[in-house]
Amino acid sequence: MIIKKIILNYLWLLFLLASCDLVDNKEDVQLYLKLDQQTYSIADSLKGTFIVTNLSPNTITFKFSSSCQYGLKIRSGDTTFREIPEICATVLTSLTLRSGQSKVYEFELPLMDKEYKNLLQGNYEVETFLLNNNSTSVTKRFTIN
Repeated sequence: MIIKKIILNYLWLLFLLASCDLVDNKEDVQLYLKLDQQTYSIADSLKGTFIVTNLSPNTITFKFSSSCQYGLKIRSGDTTFREIPEICATVLTSLTLRSGQSKVYEFELPLMDKEYKNLLQGNYEVETFLLNNNSTSVTKRFTIN
């Protein structure tokens, strides 16, 4: 029984290592976040674009341990109000970008918290990143009036 647990833990560790992107030089990848507007009303939806660009001369492949490839957080100060994705299928996926190639992710989500209540007036920031366990992130500020 103990040997079976050790083997399962070893296989799980191999799975995790295989699902991580091991790009050493983060300067080879540019992350860009654009919001459609900087000021929203309480019932609006946050709309924007998250772009990942390969700046290196080589092809880069990002590996993911789920069907979701990017994440998004809405927060104010130390409080995170919303995290996307909420649900992903547990499958191995990948994203391959040739030199100079970009992947564009467009998003639109209601300005609500985890309990699906409208966010209150105030200053917030949205952070986007790849879900490959090795990604830097990019952040933009916005206001709800």
